[in-house]
Amino acid sequence: MVKVYNLEDPDCVSKAASVLRDGGVIIYPTETLYGIGTLALVEKYVRKVFEVKGRDYNKPLPVLFKNLDQLSHYIRLDSFGRKLAEKFLPGPLTLISEQKIYMPSLISAGTGKIACRISSNNFVAELLDILDEPITSTSANISNSPNLFRSDDIIKLFSNKVDLIVDSGSLPDSKGSTIIDITTSPPLVVREGDIGKEELLEFI
Repeated sequence: MVKVYNLEDPDCVSKAASVLRDGGVIIYPTETLYGIGTLALVEKYVRKVFEVKGRDYNKPLPVLFKNLDQLSHYIRLDSFGRKLAEKFLPGPLTLISEQKIYMPSLISAGTGKIACRISSNNFVAELLDILDEPITSTSANISNSPNLFRSDDIIKLFSNKVDLIVDSGSLPDSKGSTIIDITTSPPLVVREGDIGKEELLEFI
């Protein structure tokens, strides 16, 4: 049976970190949606996320980094990409850019492009500070199904699929993060989320 920890539990972050270090899969809150997480640098762990979500292996998995220094260690950021990150991250913006050093091919679906962001959620920040390595961050639902915002629904659906769930109650409605591909010229807004497309285009 899955372990469920309330977000207010003082051991919540350390327990989640321990599960991840052991190769487990967790569900955790972000500033947008609940995410499905595992250590992003180990391919056999990443494969579990695809199985849990029923996700097509041809679809890349987003990755969360703890800060801009860590992100830019793995991902190529030109001057524009860095300015964009400094403006909107941490926050609900996902950048698609080329990977700089090894990450499992499943993460990029073999494209060499990584969807990455830095979360402004306090739990995520503490977790990634402990781990000091990136984790996956795909939405906690079954592929091609509606987003889930209530922890009760998350627990019911994933109780036999993951190792730990962080219960943050009901999250506010969200469209998810806005996704922008900075490998193209001009940059392409792939999906409009909580950051409006007009705001991004004005910045661009």
